[in-house]
Amino acid sequence: MSRAQLQKACKGCKPSSVSTYWTNIKSLSKLAGLAAVPAGGKWLNAKLLASVRGLPLHQYKRYATAGVKAAQMYGVKRPEWSKAMSDSTEKYSKIRETGKRTKREAANWPKDGYKALGKLAKDLHSELQHLDKKKKWSRSDLYHYQKYVIVLFYSKHALRGDLADVRFKSPYGPNYIKKTKGSYTMHIGEHKTSRAHGPIELTLGAEITAALDVFLPQVRRLMKHGYLLSTLRTGNRLQRADMLKLIRTLTKERLGKNIGVQLIRVMKVSASALAIDEAKKLQDELGHSASMQRKYVSRG
Repeated sequence: MSRAQLQKACKGCKPSSVSTYWTNIKSLSKLAGLAAVPAGGKWLNAKLLASVRGLPLHQYKRYATAGVKAAQMYGVKRPEWSKAMSDSTEKYSKIRETGKRTKREAANWPKDGYKALGKLAKDLHSELQHLDKKKKWSRSDLYHYQKYVIVLFYSKHALRGDLADVRFKSPYGPNYIKKTKGSYTMHIGEHKTSRAHGPIELTLGAEITAALDVFLPQVRRLMKHGYLLSTLRTGNRLQRADMLKLIRTLTKERLGKNIGVQLIRVMKVSASALAIDEAKKLQDELGHSASMQRKYVSRG
């Protein structure tokens, strides 16, 4: 089986979602002791599901969903996997609604929370400042500076894995970056909740703009694929799964914490917890929804 077959079966799924599902299906097949994803769905059995149910909640949720998508790819019915997906999602939602950290979050939460990413970005840049004035980079130079760009970006903007899908060169596609009037804007037209919430529009600040002004000319010189991020060995675009792995590996090495984009998103929202609580109190007092409350703002 292949990602293309999953894409065909998963009608209405975004390419980024298909990429994530396919990565997780491959991981599930490894959990089952298989060298590759089989051509048929017999391996999605009760024994494997029992193993999945015994995993920590974040893995249980991930692999249960992978089992459902694999069954969809094969065109077979596996209601027990669908029940497991619903069960894991419900359990995860209940924990999120309490506002309490999961065991995994607590174990990987850096001392300074979301600010730790900003500090890491500064540390990385201090080690790479010699590249700011170097005229011609090697692929190795580009790859190491790219790590700094990725961490810097996520220290400011907690997207999912969409950064890996961003192009800077036409044809731009749904996710792209452009420079206008001295700063960069990023358009994320295709993301997990784009159907419900529309595209994400970001104006990137001075620090990211400065980094991109150094980085992008070298990307244009060394790479032909038109995407923002690249691999070291082959020079191809960096795939989403590989970028997510890079972030986890880098934070583990430099911060001693296994930090993925989901935790980054939780950390960023948590950093604004007091402001969110105050906004909720005001909504309750006025009997407003969040959207209605915004309409009552009068800016001088």
